[in-house]
Amino acid sequence: MRDIENINQLQKLDIDFMGIIRYPKSKRFVSNLLKEKIAQQIMNKGTVGVYVNETFENILQDVIPLQLDVIQLHGDENSAFAKAILEIDIKVFKAFQITADFDFNKLKEWEELAQQYVGKLFFLFDTATPDYGGSGKKFKWSILDSYKGDVPFLLSGGISKEDANAIKEIKHKMFLGIDLNSKFESEPGLKNITEIKSLIEKLRK
Repeated sequence: MRDIENINQLQKLDIDFMGIIRYPKSKRFVSNLLKEKIAQQIMNKGTVGVYVNETFENILQDVIPLQLDVIQLHGDENSAFAKAILEIDIKVFKAFQITADFDFNKLKEWEELAQQYVGKLFFLFDTATPDYGGSGKKFKWSILDSYKGDVPFLLSGGISKEDANAIKEIKHKMFLGIDLNSKFESEPGLKNITEIKSLIEKLRK
């Protein structure tokens, strides 16, 4: 999110989290100047700061102004970096780029960290892309059956309003929710509130 009025509209919906992207190469990047304006509008809506290979110091500078409840690590960050964030009592969403042959055994180190910080570390499974997400494309959700871990995950990558029934069919015990982005935008960073509301209603039926 990056438009003030759009943020105000979104916060009225029955959502759990709202993302603020602080990755300069993203089309949805929130600059320092825009950050100050957004900070004045944020209510307690599970605000997520999204970062790609950012420094710990720069992330810390956003926590208080943006009232961040969650830090989403969407790059190549290691578990030690995530642990430093968890140590300051902020939740972490760790994104993984999912390919057709993704090996979920690579998550063991992260699963061990999650056991140390129960209810604080969650996974986000996104479609693999050189740009660290934002492709608007899906990966084959059937690969989720190969994930045998016990860390709850969010599903991301090209989810649209047409996916409501398929989402309701996901029975994985660790499936926590969905991450909506490009398919609900009229332009990068500007969400279609009506379509998001419609999807929420379909999922709750």
